[in-house]
Amino acid sequence: MLNFLKNMSLLPKGLKYKTMIAFCLMSIIPLLICVWLVTTYIFPNTGLFLGLSIGNISVILIISVIISLLGLHVTEQMIDPIVKMAGDAKGIADGNIDKVIKIVAEDEVGDLGTSLNIMTQKIRDNIEELKAYGERTKLMNMEINKKVIALSSLLQIGNLIAASEELGEILNFISRKISDVENDSISFIMLLDKETGDLKVVSSVNLQGEFGDFSLNRTDLTPHIHVIDAENQGPSPGLKKIIEQFDLKNIVITPIIVHGKLYGILAMGNKEMDFTFEPDQKELLKVFTKQATIAVENDLLIKKSQELAIVDELTGLYNQNYIHTRLDEEIKRALMYQRPCGYLLIDIDGFKAIHESLGEKKSGDLLKAAAEILRSSVTEVDKVARLEVDTFAIVLPEKNKKQSANIAEGVRKNIEDRLSNVLKVSEKITVSVGMSENPIDGSSADELMQKAEALLRSAKSLGKNRVAV
Repeated sequence: MLNFLKNMSLLPKGLKYKTMIAFCLMSIIPLLICVWLVTTYIFPNTGLFLGLSIGNISVILIISVIISLLGLHVTEQMIDPIVKMAGDAKGIADGNIDKVIKIVAEDEVGDLGTSLNIMTQKIRDNIEELKAYGERTKLMNMEINKKVIALSSLLQIGNLIAASEELGEILNFISRKISDVENDSISFIMLLDKETGDLKVVSSVNLQGEFGDFSLNRTDLTPHIHVIDAENQGPSPGLKKIIEQFDLKNIVITPIIVHGKLYGILAMGNKEMDFTFEPDQKELLKVFTKQATIAVENDLLIKKSQELAIVDELTGLYNQNYIHTRLDEEIKRALMYQRPCGYLLIDIDGFKAIHESLGEKKSGDLLKAAAEILRSSVTEVDKVARLEVDTFAIVLPEKNKKQSANIAEGVRKNIEDRLSNVLKVSEKITVSVGMSENPIDGSSADELMQKAEALLRSAKSLGKNRVAV
């Protein structure tokens, strides 16, 4: 019954059909009624027309008005949804995509409203998808930016290593970059202390708590990556000690392996709850650890090469390592063949004040000039070395105490007479000399050096610019 009434009504009809009905109700039907009245009552029979009751005519006119009003209502029902939909469409065009058009009738206007609703729903879906894509893009950009910073940091670390910068400076740079890349996380580096054999903190960023005296036994850690976070628990004794010392919730540690042994660790951590380290964070720390390992190995090689080197870079003289070895060899030879060997320890008087007065460059020139004067004051058999900044030594094979004393006095006088002129300074530059001889003052290199040092201190205390024998 409801379907029948619905089919009989105008609701399921189209705009064209409704327009025809409205036009008929408003114009054609009333017009036909008026024509019928005229032809029936006016022209055929005037008397009958005059005899027509006012009531009949009123009823006919009222019916015509009702039919016209009905047509107006149909027209209004047809136009109002269009006007309302036009307003809704304008709102959607202005950005109100959450607007849902209410469908009143199943006609062309209803189809248009349904289409607009479908279109706005797709727009909403697309906007949500774009937002999600934007978030993913933002995360991707952050990851790319992080990798660019990491790559740039690795290049900078490589440049520092290539330039043979101090190990401490390189490790501090690595700690800072790890913290920068990982959103200001805590980072620190521990290296082997040769005296104690334990690991000690040598570089850190954002690390809180006392760590100056903190140390870690190498046996507390294995040479593998260690992770403590929301997904990884059960720390080793070493990790537990670190976490308790620095009040950390999460930490990842990678080992610094040198010559197959644990030489140190590089660590990154934070105090966040329910935190898990991502795989790329662990990989990044491994890369930084490789750079730190290279820096440590490079530093060890530099120190080893310095130990093996026999020539002082500034003056071209032999260095302390060589002169100690050479003196020891000469003493052994002298004892074997019962021959003497002299040793001179020479120190420039007041060098600290001279350095402050002349500056770094001229002070270097002074040391070079002093080295040349010393070299020219002895024979080719004698060995001249620079031990410290302003301290020199000369090994005098086959020279007894008297001969060594004469050479020492000649060295002192040459420095006093020539060094000021070479540098073109007004004040005299002098040296104090301590002299020892084998076998009278000792039968080893250490004994002769200690004796010469004591005599040098004596010469200084007696007024400088003299030889103490």
